[in-house]
Amino acid sequence: MPRIGIVVLAAGQAIRFGGARDNKLLAALAGIPLVRWAVTAAVEADVGEVLVVTGAKGRDVAAALDRLPVQIVHEPGFANGIATSLCRGIRAIQEADAAMIGLGDQPGMRPEAYRRLATRWQTTRAPIVIPRYAGSLSPAHPALFGAALFEELLALRGDAGARAVIARDASRVVEEPLEWFAPPDVDTLDDLRALETEQSQLRVRPPAPLQEPRPTETGDSR
Repeated sequence: MPRIGIVVLAAGQAIRFGGARDNKLLAALAGIPLVRWAVTAAVEADVGEVLVVTGAKGRDVAAALDRLPVQIVHEPGFANGIATSLCRGIRAIQEADAAMIGLGDQPGMRPEAYRRLATRWQTTRAPIVIPRYAGSLSPAHPALFGAALFEELLALRGDAGARAVIARDASRVVEEPLEWFAPPDVDTLDDLRALETEQSQLRVRPPAPLQEPRPTETGDSR
C-alpha cells in the first residue's frame, strides 16, 4: 500500500507573536499548547507517519508533544526561512510515496482534512492535491505532494514555501473541496484571542494526551 508521510512544520520564530520572548506554538488554547492541537489532528487522521520539524524553542515544542506517537526532527537553520524546515522534513521521509505538509500554528485543523486529501490522492495519484475550503480561493494546508516532486521541494530556499511548487504548473494540481472554512493561522495575540472566543462558543473538546511512547527526537533540539 502506498505510504504517506505527514510533515508538520513547527520551527518558526513567531516574530509577530513576540519573537524570542513568546513562542506562539507554546501558547495555550483551553490549556493545551497550540502545537499539540495541530499535531494531534495529524495523528488522529491516521493516514501515515507524522513527523514534526522543530526550530525555535525546539526542546519546549518537543515537550509540548510528549507522548504523541510522532517523530521529531530539529532544524538548526530554522532562521534561514521556511524552506529550510520544509526540506528537513522532506529529507526525513524521502522513502514515502507522498508527503502532506501541515502547519504547527493551525490548532483548528481537522483530521478529516488530511483524510480527504489522502483519499483523493489514492484514487487519482495526482502529483499535487490541495484542499479547497469553503469561501477560499487560495491554496491552503495541508497540501499533498507525490514523491516525484520531492526534488522540487528540496530545491526551495529562504521563505519560498510549497506554494511556489503548486503555482508552477496548474495541470499537476487536483483540488479536494472541503465544506468547512480554512483553519486560521495563529500569528498574533489577537489571532489567539479570537480563536479562544470561537473555541469557547463551539465548546470544542481539547485533545487528550495519548498514552503512547514518547516522541522520537533526532538532531539537537536546543
